Amino acid sequence: MDLVWTLCVVVSVCAWFASAERHSVYWNSTNPKFLWDDYAVEVKLNDYLDIVCPHYPEGEVPSQDAERYVLYMVEREDYDSCKPQSYDQMRWECGHPFAPHAPEKFSEKFQRFTPFTLGKEFRQGESYYYISKPLHHHGQECLRLRVDVVAADGSQEARVATGGGAGGVAAAAGAGGGVHNPTNRLPAADDPVVILPEVQKSVRTNSAVTAAASLSLLSLLVPFSLLLLLH
Repeated sequence: MDLVWTLCVVVSVCAWFASAERHSVYWNSTNPKFLWDDYAVEVKLNDYLDIVCPHYPEGEVPSQDAERYVLYMVEREDYDSCKPQSYDQMRWECGHPFAPHAPEKFSEKFQRFTPFTLGKEFRQGESYYYISKPLHHHGQECLRLRVDVVAADGSQEARVATGGGAGGVAAAAGAGGGVHNPTNRLPAADDPVVILPEVQKSVRTNSAVTAAASLSLLSLLVPFSLLLLLH
């Protein structure tokens, strides 16, 4: 029985690594996809969204011209207006455009449950919204992204309709994560020279490192299973 259970675990882990996909979004004003008003990415549960921050070789552009952003996960109405409402909606800060080895990168895992108190939980059939405010100038530049969590077959049948009643409003509030209240409202001005609270910094990783870690785990599990079979 233990052998059967072990084999099931190995098969499940292999299937999990094979099914999860990564979707990269290059968050900068030169990305032509941001010229569309409806830039959207479709993900499935357990997929990853990788936000790749602006990056420049040292000395290529003046420091004051290098793009820097604070990203927010917001509700639908904030996405439509491209204006965050509260500090609670802050997600990441792209603040190191001259990082020495690689661009800053942030990863969002679209999982149904999370063991972390401050982690986000996502539901199939719903949409989630990201916008940014520039830190490198005082302009009104709006970069925004919609992420649709679809079923394994790509359908969106379970999507919650937007608007039209308290249920839709509650769902939108849950999707955005940052609920507005007057005590943490952002300043009305779009001045980027405001003192921002501590936000999550990136851990610079790349897909090659992730793949290597996955292969290492599988290389440990497979010999262990074979040993159990021999005994």
